Amino acid sequence: MAATTEDLHTAVDDPARRLARSVAFTGVSEARLASLHRQRQAVAAKFAAAYDRPFWRSLDLNGLSECEGVLGSTWPQSEGILSALIPPERYGVLLGMPAAVRDHELLSDVARLYGAEAFQPFTSYLRMWGTDPWTQGYVTQWNPGDVMAVGPLHGSHEPPFYVCGSDQWVAGYMEGAVRTGREAAREVLRHG
Repeated sequence: MAATTEDLHTAVDDPARRLARSVAFTGVSEARLASLHRQRQAVAAKFAAAYDRPFWRSLDLNGLSECEGVLGSTWPQSEGILSALIPPERYGVLLGMPAAVRDHELLSDVARLYGAEAFQPFTSYLRMWGTDPWTQGYVTQWNPGDVMAVGPLHGSHEPPFYVCGSDQWVAGYMEGAVRTGREAAREVLRHG
């Protein structure tokens, strides 16, 4: 069933590209929509394991890695918290694992890098961004030519259509979401 709405202003946060491919917009230029469509989301997942302490440091390791298992990379998210990305090319392997063994399999990847203490987090969390119906993916996955195709429309507005979110800023991340959200709000108020 289709619904129609008319707003004086529309502010779209990330994932703008999911919305742009799932919702039909009128009154927005074809160039704007084409730009949003070039910002494809990575079908990926994020795994985080929280430990009482950053045990990898006792091995003179900093927690940064590129991996050959299901995990693509690891990084220390905070004191004692190790995060990992399951990249698009390995997401299918993750989906093929029974849900009940996913944490153990991912912790096995971490243990190959940092030792058996990896199996002892006080908690862990797996976010399946790539199959989440609300996000339909993780950060922007830029294919060759996409950045140039998005061009000067990246992070800009077409009143009464405003785009904001982490991937509408220079480097993504939460800071980008906050900065572009505030900028979009200022622009909405300015065009009031």
